[in-house]
Amino acid sequence: MTSNLKFVLEMLDKYPVQLEDPYLRSRNIECQWEALRPKDYMHNFVIPVDLTRSFQAAVTTAKQEQRRPNDLQESVKNQGFVLDVVATVDPKLWKFSGQFVGVLTGFHALKTRGHMWIEGLKWLEQDWRKVTSNVSLFSNETKTQGSPTDAACNQHRMMANKLIAKFTSSRLLTEFRTLSGTGSITFENIEGGICRGWLNDSPSSSV
Repeated sequence: MTSNLKFVLEMLDKYPVQLEDPYLRSRNIECQWEALRPKDYMHNFVIPVDLTRSFQAAVTTAKQEQRRPNDLQESVKNQGFVLDVVATVDPKLWKFSGQFVGVLTGFHALKTRGHMWIEGLKWLEQDWRKVTSNVSLFSNETKTQGSPTDAACNQHRMMANKLIAKFTSSRLLTEFRTLSGTGSITFENIEGGICRGWLNDSPSSSV
């Protein structure tokens, strides 16, 4: 995946959206198994994230509770048909394959990661000389223990600049390891805050 997340996020934000009417949230989502080709019921638009969650839940429930049809005959499979759960909601303008619902879920997850990336970058780009928060908890990791305030702020600025370089060049699946070598984490899981259990060996110490 490209490391230019700003460009990716711009594309995702411009993607056409359908089924935005609020009344649709109260409508039941109907699901049933169908034989279809993988490209059937795939669309060149997305639906809102809350409706996507409802569709994903409905598809998952249908796969668990509805009896799966018998396997397709080989002659049918050879024509490119597969079995999948198909979902729709009134006024039933479109059908959505289970595969497409999965794509929608991934779309919104990536979009959320992108916005978290933007917020993280804004936080790193703040003027660290004006930060008044007590960050002495991380003085050992930042090598600022006992340093004058100005020197500590300058050190924080230098560290932030290093992380900005990582933020703007790392792919979401880039893996970082702690200096202790006892753990690793992907970049997509660093975004948005420090992960639980990493306070004494934070992700920022490994880059």
